[in-house]
Amino acid sequence: MTRTTAILLVSLMLVTTAFASPCVRTRHGDIRKLLTSLQSVKDDREALATLFKTGDEQIAELIEALHDPDRNVRLRAQIVIRYLGNETGMKALEDWYSKQAEVVTSGPIPLPLRERDYEFINDQYLNKPAAAWAGADQYIYALALDGSPRAKALLHELKKSAGTIDDSTVGGRAIRLTTAGDSERVLIGRRDLAKSVSENAFFITAKDRPFTSAKLLGLNGAKDKALIEIYINRGRLAEEWYHVVLSKHGQGWKFFSVTQVAVS
Repeated sequence: MTRTTAILLVSLMLVTTAFASPCVRTRHGDIRKLLTSLQSVKDDREALATLFKTGDEQIAELIEALHDPDRNVRLRAQIVIRYLGNETGMKALEDWYSKQAEVVTSGPIPLPLRERDYEFINDQYLNKPAAAWAGADQYIYALALDGSPRAKALLHELKKSAGTIDDSTVGGRAIRLTTAGDSERVLIGRRDLAKSVSENAFFITAKDRPFTSAKLLGLNGAKDKALIEIYINRGRLAEEWYHVVLSKHGQGWKFFSVTQVAVS
């Protein structure tokens, strides 16, 4: 190889690197910028919708953000991955959890439930009074939505542990609503997904339905998942916000996760 040829090859490599590196940094930078702006999943709807829309295609960037030096960025990356329920992202998230000295989870409980979810439910709720079931509602809804034999068996055990099922506790209320509602219903041929979710939200009580509205926040890139906001307005200081993720099921849609994101 002549000296001139070698110089040309090195120059070409430098030019290629110069053009390639900013592209990678820009993609990660865009995701990080969005995660930084996502200070509230309730209020920062545009940022959440954008992350939900682009997250599957940029799952590698979301996984990379789990290792960001900023704790808030790491937390929000976890939350978005759980909204998407992307299998690649969830496997990476489980691996990340396994390496943490202390695991603090946040965000939806996507399907299917993981071994960590079952262990948490058994440890925190099973054989304990429903009055002590802090944060149990979304796990109860997830068990109902999962519908696997293991999930059904554990939900049955929780119902026995709860004793009297009424609205006196969040856990008791969630179990009653799950028992009364049809969580496995497929929403067939629904063009207005928000309205369909509002009409079929098994986790909303009959008395709250007149005060309930819903809107579509966005679809993911493949358009096989939809993010819906449910708002219950009973008046000042009596409001609730839920995020519902639907997943495509044949020609219809099914509930994928239900998360209460705020209450006043």
